[in-house]
Amino acid sequence: MVININNQIIEIQEPMSLKQLVNQYFKNQNFYGAIVDGKLCELNHVIDKNVNIEWVDSSSETGRLIYERTLTFLFLCATKKVFKEALLRVEHTIQGGLFCRVYKNNSLTQEDIDLIKQKMNELIKNKSVITRVKMRKQEAIRFFNEQGLEDKAQLLQYRSKEMCSVYTMEGISNYFYGFMLPDVSYIHQFDLSLYKDGVRLGKEKIQFNSPKLFEIMQSYERWGELIKVPTIAKLNEKIMSGKANELMLMSEAMIEKNLAELAQKIANPKNKVKLILISGPSSAGKTTFSKRLSIHLKILGIEPINISMDDFYLNRLQTPKLPDGSYDFENIEAIDLKLFNEVMQNLIDGKPVKLPTYNFKTGLREYNHSSITLQHNQIMIVEGIHGLNPRSSTLIENQYKVKIYINALTHLNYDFHNRISTSDYRLIRRIVRDYQFRNLNARETISHWKNVKVGEDQYIYPYQEEADYIFNTSMVYELAVLKPIAQKLLAKIQMGEKEYIEANRLNKLLNFFVDANISVPQDSILAEFVGNSIFE
Repeated sequence: MVININNQIIEIQEPMSLKQLVNQYFKNQNFYGAIVDGKLCELNHVIDKNVNIEWVDSSSETGRLIYERTLTFLFLCATKKVFKEALLRVEHTIQGGLFCRVYKNNSLTQEDIDLIKQKMNELIKNKSVITRVKMRKQEAIRFFNEQGLEDKAQLLQYRSKEMCSVYTMEGISNYFYGFMLPDVSYIHQFDLSLYKDGVRLGKEKIQFNSPKLFEIMQSYERWGELIKVPTIAKLNEKIMSGKANELMLMSEAMIEKNLAELAQKIANPKNKVKLILISGPSSAGKTTFSKRLSIHLKILGIEPINISMDDFYLNRLQTPKLPDGSYDFENIEAIDLKLFNEVMQNLIDGKPVKLPTYNFKTGLREYNHSSITLQHNQIMIVEGIHGLNPRSSTLIENQYKVKIYINALTHLNYDFHNRISTSDYRLIRRIVRDYQFRNLNARETISHWKNVKVGEDQYIYPYQEEADYIFNTSMVYELAVLKPIAQKLLAKIQMGEKEYIEANRLNKLLNFFVDANISVPQDSILAEFVGNSIFE
C-alpha cells in the first residue's frame, strides 16, 4: 500500500493504524489525528489501502479540540475514581481552559484538587487506554440513563444517525461530540487549579486575570438554570412543547433589560461621559448593539453621534503590512491614533472639528462633511476593534469615557460535560450573514475565520478586562433559528475541500437542534445576521 503524506511517499506491506504509522515513521511528533482522503480520522484508524494523509497536530483547531476532549475525559475519570459519588459539570471557557464544578458532600478544597491531580498523573503514567465502542442509539440512551447521565441520554434522542460512539476508560464511560486520543499518555501537560467554588482545567498553568468576564459567564450560567435551559436537550424540549416564542421573548427581554440598565449608568448626571468606546470580536453584534444603545440613550434625553474608528485609518501606503505583503488593517498601528485622540478631545472640549471618512476604494482619508461641535446633551459612540486598547484613547481622561466589551457568551452546552464554544456561535452567525449580505459562501467564511481569530487574539481578547462593562449578546434560541439557513450553506462544502472538516463539525453541532419557527424581531441582534433588521 502506498501512503502519500505531504508529498512524502511511504509504502507499507500490511494494514497499519495511524498510531502505528506515527510510532514507526514520525517518532516524537505530537499528532492527534489525521485527515485521510479528506475525512477526519482518529489515530486508531487502520490504513488498508492507498491513501493521502494530512496530520492533525496541536497547531490546528481540530487538534486542540481532540486534546481538550481527552483532557476533559481524563479529569472526569480521575475525579470519579477519587470521589465516586461526585457530580461534575463543565461550564464554560476560562482563559484558555475550562471552568468546571465538582459537586460532592463537602466543599471542594485544595487537598481534593491534589488528590484528583495525583490520580490524573497516575492514569497518564499507566497509559490508560480509551476505547471506542459503537452502540445503537436506543442502546446508548438506555446505557446512559442507567449510568445516571440523563443529560446525555436526553440529547442522544435528537441524534439523527442510528449508531453512536461511546468512549470508555478504566471502566468509566462517557459520550463526547468528536474524536479522542488513543490513551491519556498523549496528555503531556495539564493544569488543575482551584478557583472560586470550582476548578480551572487547562493545558497550561496561567495567572488568572479575567474576573469581569468570569462573573458575566457565571451570571448567564445561573440564568440558564433559572429558565431551565442549560443544555441543547432542554432547549429542544421547550421548542417542541410550543414555547419557542416564549424563549425568544425572554432572551430579547433580557437584552433589553441589560441595555436599559447600561444606558441609565452612562446617563447618570454625576457622570461626565462624552465618549463610549465599543469593542468585541467578529459577529458579536456590535452594529445592532450600538444602535439599540443609542435608542436607550435618546429615551434619557441624550443624543448620540455614531463614529467608526475605521474612518481614522492611515492612508493605505502608510498602513503596516503582514509578512505576505498584504496590508494589516487589524493592527492598531493602522489607525492614526494621534488624530483620533485629538479629534475626540477637541469634541469633548466643545471645539468644532471635521470628522474624516475613510475611502476603502482609494485607500485615502477624506473630509466630505462640515464641522461639528459636541453639544451638552450629545455623546459619541465609537465602534472599533481597538476601542479597549488603552493606547486608542490614551490622551482622554477616564472621567470622559466608558469602555464596553461585547461578545456572544453562550451558557448553552451539549450536556453537562461538553461545552459549546462561543466561537462556534459567532462563526455560525457570520456564515449566515456573509452569505446574505457580503456575497461570500460558507467555504470562504470558514477559510477566513482562522485569520479573524488570530487578529482577535492579538488585538481584542488581551484588553477584555479594560472594559467598564461587559455585555453578552448571545440568545438561547438563536442556533435553533440559524440552523436551517447555515446547514444549507455548509452542505455545499464537499469532502476534499480543506474547509470540509470544520463545516462537517458545525453541521453535526446544528444537527442536535430542533428547528425553531420564530419571527425574529426587527430590532433583535439576531436580525443583523438573518436579515430584516430595522437598523439596516
